[in-house]
Amino acid sequence: MKKSAIIILSLFLSVGCFAQLKKTDKINTNKNEIQSSFNERKQKGYYSTMQFSLLMGNSQTTQKVAPYYPVPSSSSIYAPDYSYPYTDTRLTLAPSVTITNGYLFNEHWAAGAGLGFEIFDHNLFPLFAELRYTLWDTKISPFVSMKAGYAFGNFKAKHYDDLYLSWSPYHVNDATLRHYGGMILHPEIGVKVPLNENSDLLVTAAYRNQKTKSVARKDYESNQFDEWEHKATLNRISFGVAILFR
Repeated sequence: MKKSAIIILSLFLSVGCFAQLKKTDKINTNKNEIQSSFNERKQKGYYSTMQFSLLMGNSQTTQKVAPYYPVPSSSSIYAPDYSYPYTDTRLTLAPSVTITNGYLFNEHWAAGAGLGFEIFDHNLFPLFAELRYTLWDTKISPFVSMKAGYAFGNFKAKHYDDLYLSWSPYHVNDATLRHYGGMILHPEIGVKVPLNENSDLLVTAAYRNQKTKSVARKDYESNQFDEWEHKATLNRISFGVAILFR
């Protein structure tokens, strides 16, 4: 009886060890297949990136404010018929959506061109070129990139009965305003995380230097007009996420 119990126990131990070995072999096989899949990822050819970012920085906003003055003959107050613009500086968030298409030259270098849509105090439509360098391309990897180009503004002027500006002349009635955009410089750093053999997740941080130009215009009779031009530089810190398809 004792011998039989020892034999049965030995059989159970043998089956358990065999099952554990099979399980370990299966796990190792899956790991090898995943590693092999990532090693065989396309490292040369066309790619496409879709990115969403938030650009943060200080912005000036102009509001219409009516001052109040006490009436000399009484303790009451009254509002005069005129008003003036009040400019306030505050932190703003500008959403940005861009799409880039380009070419992977090898596991390190890639270049492409892209376009997008961004919302500051007015809409901008960036068009840019991109150069990217990745440290390695099979594991989690840091990368750096440089984007440069031009952001287009409004394609036509918009009319205002009362136009309030954060720059001289500050207030114009019956006038038009058009934003022209300007040059872009956008250095970026980030981390690339493989999702599968055909796509990566990119987490980015960047600095945006954005030139802008705005023109206010008031037309009179006999083809005469007054025009005011304002140029500015927007400096923003950007954080974003993107999906790269290869």
